Order: sequence, then C-alpha cells, then structure tokens
Amino acid sequence: MSIKNVSFGLLMAFVLAVSPLTPVAAAPAAAAPKGATTQLIQAAKSEGTIVSYGLPNSWVNYGGLLSGFNKEYGITHKDTDMDSGTIISTLIAEASSPVADTTDLGLAFAKLVEDKNLSKPYMNSYWAEIPGYAKDPKGRWSAAFYGVMGFLVNADKVKNVPKTWDDLLKPEYKGTMCMKNPRSSATAQMAVLASAFAHGGSETNVQPGLDFFKKMVDRGIPNGVSPSSANIQKGECPITVQWDFEALRNKDQNPNMNLKVVIPADGTVAGLYIQFVTAGAPHANAAKLLMEYEYSDKGQLAYAQGFVHPIRTNVKLPADLLAKFPPAAAYKSVHFPKDYVGLDKAGSAIADGWTLIAK
Repeated sequence: MSIKNVSFGLLMAFVLAVSPLTPVAAAPAAAAPKGATTQLIQAAKSEGTIVSYGLPNSWVNYGGLLSGFNKEYGITHKDTDMDSGTIISTLIAEASSPVADTTDLGLAFAKLVEDKNLSKPYMNSYWAEIPGYAKDPKGRWSAAFYGVMGFLVNADKVKNVPKTWDDLLKPEYKGTMCMKNPRSSATAQMAVLASAFAHGGSETNVQPGLDFFKKMVDRGIPNGVSPSSANIQKGECPITVQWDFEALRNKDQNPNMNLKVVIPADGTVAGLYIQFVTAGAPHANAAKLLMEYEYSDKGQLAYAQGFVHPIRTNVKLPADLLAKFPPAAAYKSVHFPKDYVGLDKAGSAIADGWTLIAK
C-alpha cells in the first residue's frame, strides 16, 4: 500500500529542507486499571468525534477496528488518507491550529515525532504489556502492531518454494522476483534491511543487505516488476518480497491461487507501526479512548484480522484466524529493530546504496 510506503530518507529531506519479544516491562507502581475509565469515556463521548490522518479502512483493518470503536462508544470518525510524508508535513504546518487527533506511522518516524513535538504524551492502561522497544518511556508514542518481511510465492509458477534469502540466489529463480524500488519505497528498504539481518547486519549496519541484493541483481533474479495485487493475480510476480500482512491478504483474497507465504528461515525483520495522540488534538479524550481501544483485546484482535501481529502477546486469537498465518515456529527468525534512530538512518543508507547497485 502506498499509504505507508514513503521512503524514510526522502521524508527526512522533505521535512528538514518488526519472534520472541523482550521481557515485558514491570508495571508502574500506580498502574491504571485495564481499559478506559468512566471519566475518560464520558469526556470522549462529549467530544463525539475523532479525526485521523492515514487510517483508511483498508489499512490493517482500521475499517473494522473503527467500526467496533464507534459501535461501543458512539463516537464518529473522519479520516484523511495521506502518505507518511504528507502526514508529518501537515502536522507540522497545522501546529498552531491542529486538526488531526491521531495517526499511524512506521517506527522509523518516532524520532521525528519526538524532535518536532508532534505528540501529546499518554500511557494507555495496557502500557506494562507493551515491550520496551515498542514504546517511548515518556509516553509520546507506542506501537500497537507489527508486520514481518517475507515472500509470497506462486507455487504454480515456482516449482521449488524458496525458504531462505540465500535460496533466491539459485539460477532457477532468475527473473522471478518482484519488489519495489528501495530508492523510493520504505517497504523495499525494509526488505534490504531484512536480508541484512539474515547476513549478520542490523539497522546500524545495512551493508550486508546491500551486498546480498547486489548478488541478486547481478544474477538477474529481480524481474523489474513492482508488485501489486493485480499483477500477482495475473501471475506476473512468481515471487514477491513484501510484508507478511500484504502477502497474507493477497493469499486470502485469491483462494483459487496456489499462493504460499514464507518467512525466511535465515533471518528477517519486524516492522512496527506507532500510534499517538497528536499535540493539541482538538478531540484529545476521544484520541486517548481510541488508544485504549487499539490496545484492548478487541482492538488487538481487529488488527490481527488485518493480518498484522498484535503487540500484546497475551491476547488470544481464535483458531480459525491463527490458521491463516504461518506457524509460530516460522517467526523464530524475526529480528525486532530496537534503535529507531538507526532505523531512520538505515532507510537513507539503503536508498543511497541502491543507486550503485542499480547501475
């Protein structure tokens, strides 16, 4: 989806010119009770509405989540669908007269949110259940869900389904792989980062990923097609490198195709998405109540129905939904970036490095 696909490096230039989780942090001494308080619910209902940027119905099942929120609290919702760069620039431009109450951005934008004071600190009542690397200690942002970089394989077009990044180097996969351009796509940058983790790199050392993709380009593995649901359906993308939630959605929407979702066994990366109450939110109580709902069991389930992974690992998902995901063991290879400043720089480094690869 283009909505979350702006390049980190391009955004910074514009504005300034995702396994086993770490142990859950200990609950604060005066932890709030789970769920919204009566006072917050009443205050939010009196506001009556919430305005968001970049939460369209089709993005990770926000349509289902917000429908549930409206049904439970009677609060209406209005969204303006924007890409991440436009969200950031609009929040900055509207600082003196805010319009939006909340938004959703990739973890790499967390430092920019902090530096530009774009959020109003709020710790929801599930705060202690959020891993430390998925939240700001000051409550300025937190991540409610994540995706994992993987492969969508059309098994009718590919005889041997690749299981690892290194498998993709085999001659049999020449001209079969679709991916977006890392010079402009954050998703593609995360694909390179995932291969970096698989080859000993990290968010602060992306060179192993660039080196690996250089080998793939030299061997003609990429076919030059930018993946979309349409060209996957037409069979033009035998192997697509994309987030597992995109792959799982494509598989779910095309039950008559022999599509396989693969989590690379040699290593991959999680992509976390952060939410926050915007600074000066006109409907701040409604935004806080939405935060409560997003991190509640109902909200976490709604995200999972959009094929992303809830951040709260103690939320139980129904068996029929779990069956649509790869088995839990497949996710043992997932690395969770913990240096969000390094993650932002990684995007720029990958975009710059790709220029040399693509020559």
